[in-house]
Amino acid sequence: MLEPSDAAVKKINKKSVVDLIMDQLLSDITSGVYPPGTKLPNEYELIRQMQVSRNSLREAIKILTAMGIVEIRRGDGTYVCSQVNPSVFDNVVYSMVSGETSSEEMLELRQVLDETTVRLAIEKITQEEYLRLEENIRQMRRALVQGDPQRAQELDIQFHMILIESCKNVFFIRIVKGVYGIFERSIGQNVMQEKLDSKAPDYHQKMLECIREKDFKHVHQVVADSLITWREQL
Repeated sequence: MLEPSDAAVKKINKKSVVDLIMDQLLSDITSGVYPPGTKLPNEYELIRQMQVSRNSLREAIKILTAMGIVEIRRGDGTYVCSQVNPSVFDNVVYSMVSGETSSEEMLELRQVLDETTVRLAIEKITQEEYLRLEENIRQMRRALVQGDPQRAQELDIQFHMILIESCKNVFFIRIVKGVYGIFERSIGQNVMQEKLDSKAPDYHQKMLECIREKDFKHVHQVVADSLITWREQL
């Protein structure tokens, strides 16, 4: 097993972008430099090794979190997930992450997948999962009130991951998690944490209401409303 070291993460050249940071981290993860369950170097160390900006690094980590590659443990650090989402290493999905993707097309796909996710959740979600989503919304509201956009953003991603897992369909879960990572890259790259939509908890609450009431009729509009902020970024 390779041992993490200063040489593990190569210095990014002047063409550095979020994609290149992701490429380097994914390469180190898949090659065994950072095996599943391993803690990544802290933010300061990664910035020093790659010589990139804090915003670029945080954006890359945010996307990898959405893709199910790494997880942020509050007060501890960033770890490679014990069970990395395999879809992100499929050639097709990875080429989508690395290539040029139309933001409008990704938004349309996000609308379709989010609708399908809510509809499947209506049929398959457990009481425990529903309660976890309720608690997630409460914590997200608290984070926004306390002026902690980074925490609110983590909870936003977590909400969707719980919702996706509630669908109980392995293939669908793999596809949607992979697309979420691509979506973050294509549209979310320039959306700073401080601009997180303060209405996000309300949108999530409406999704839960659709699930609780088994309201298939309003799923389309509820999902469309939740994507308003993303549309404004196009």
